Amino acid sequence: MSKKINIALIDDHQMFLDGLREVINSLSPAYVCESYASPRETIAEIEDGRTFDLIVSDFVMEEMNGIALILALKARQCQVPVLIVSGIDTLPPVEKVLQNGAMGFVPKSAPTKVLGQGISAALKGEVFLPPELWTVMEASSRSPQAMNAQPPTEDEPLIGPRQMEVLKLVAEGYSNKRISDVLAISENTVKTHVKQIFRQLNVTRRTACVSKAQTLGLLE
Repeated sequence: MSKKINIALIDDHQMFLDGLREVINSLSPAYVCESYASPRETIAEIEDGRTFDLIVSDFVMEEMNGIALILALKARQCQVPVLIVSGIDTLPPVEKVLQNGAMGFVPKSAPTKVLGQGISAALKGEVFLPPELWTVMEASSRSPQAMNAQPPTEDEPLIGPRQMEVLKLVAEGYSNKRISDVLAISENTVKTHVKQIFRQLNVTRRTACVSKAQTLGLLE
């Protein structure tokens, strides 16, 4: 018997929430979904000791948006991955949720198959975007505007734990392909981590990235 995977679903539109639950339940008998109308309800459950393997959340909600949810989980030292599913699929929100630690972004207009791919990737610790959003991100990463990340808060490290692993391998001269082999993640996920590191350090090249990381004491 396969291990049950507990998934929290968050959306403040009940009709969509019900439909999302049916769709995810149809993807695998191992998925056990619990629905919540707001992030605060989910956080309260977690504070009471409830554990989840994954959170699938809307981005725009009245009480608390997807980014605020991710930051609230971080503040509570909760490491559960968050996959954002939203009707807004323009680049700025997508970049923003990834920069703040979401494991992926799936448009609500995406086919069920794509949602399933996003869930599988997030559960494996891989960052997921549909192919069309990857293409847009690739193009955007070449513009100076895309390289300017928001500064982290005092309680938030400049570079996350997974990104530190990638950064150290970049400093050793590893290619994206080799990093993906070493860390057992997809090459696309490595590319996303590298781009996020570049944005956090406000650099555009690997040599500059390593130099700045050394200056900041990140590669001791």
